[in-house]
Amino acid sequence: MSIKEKTMVDIWKATCMQTMNHVVNRATNRDEAMLIVNKSLDRWDELLGSLVASNGSIKQLYLFPEFNLQGFPLNENVNEWIEKACLRIPGSSEVERIQKMAQKYKIYIGANAYESPDDWPGRYFNCSFLIDPSGDIILKFRRINTTEATSPHDVLDEYLDKHGVEGLLPVAETELGNIAMMPCGEIAWPETARALTMRGAEIILHPTSDHGKYDQLAWESCKRARAAENMVYFISSNAGGMIGGPLPEGSNYGNSKIIDFNGQVMVQNHGPGESSRASAVIDMDALRRVRTASPGIYGYNRLGTLRTEVYRRVYEETVFYPSNSFAEKPMSSKKQIGENIEDTVNRKINEGVFYPPKIT
Repeated sequence: MSIKEKTMVDIWKATCMQTMNHVVNRATNRDEAMLIVNKSLDRWDELLGSLVASNGSIKQLYLFPEFNLQGFPLNENVNEWIEKACLRIPGSSEVERIQKMAQKYKIYIGANAYESPDDWPGRYFNCSFLIDPSGDIILKFRRINTTEATSPHDVLDEYLDKHGVEGLLPVAETELGNIAMMPCGEIAWPETARALTMRGAEIILHPTSDHGKYDQLAWESCKRARAAENMVYFISSNAGGMIGGPLPEGSNYGNSKIIDFNGQVMVQNHGPGESSRASAVIDMDALRRVRTASPGIYGYNRLGTLRTEVYRRVYEETVFYPSNSFAEKPMSSKKQIGENIEDTVNRKINEGVFYPPKIT
């Protein structure tokens, strides 16, 4: 049955679960790392237990930050990170704990973790995933633009053969609306959010681990731009800090926020640390009214005037970072991603697309 034939929820509540990233880099083995992960999950369960009941009977979605369970690899090579930190989604007992929380509280939970799936041996992905109130994982997005992990783009041909476009750019049809996910710095590449919108997304969940309110690299501006240009609700849950690793605690600085389909910040918490204050009622009928309105009624309909054919040929004829870079052999170190970026820059200099500075 199509979602359009199902009972839809006009309004529901979204909450950004701004928690601390307790990282596993200092762990010397998997047992030590999973102890840290499970302590984080203990805190998730405690927080959800206090928040869900206070929100009443309204349908609820809770989004946790990127890197919130493991941190990210620093000095670990690929095999070390897989062995110590990576999960199966689904399959790992730690993920099953989150599924049981969704069942227990009858809520949607969005989360993020490093995943090493059985069908991609020797590789790990940055994976954002959504669990429904029955405990089923209904969406998995593996980060495309990344310098920390294998991207589906690095194994593109095989990835599409295995998972199709639906697995590369997934959108989950739910009673809340059509939901997509993309983490952290993925916002700096507008193509990802646009493609998800073209596949029907009405809400984009953004588990992130960034600098907070400072608009470094225009990240905060990008969040609002992605919401406005795609006419989606954009729910961005940032970590409140980083604990237990070699990087400063303030490497993540909170300021989680929910942005409406016009790029207006509905709510934000303005600082670091644990917080659930970035919480708001999501009005899906309002979004759909604006998206389907005739010109001039609610202002400028950005999707109704989207002219995709103009840009298609440029994209088809242009290659920057090469696809299938690790198709034949898995990435052994993050250093290889940096080497690919260097090669891309040098190639674009030779093509006359980039110009080198006079002083290097």
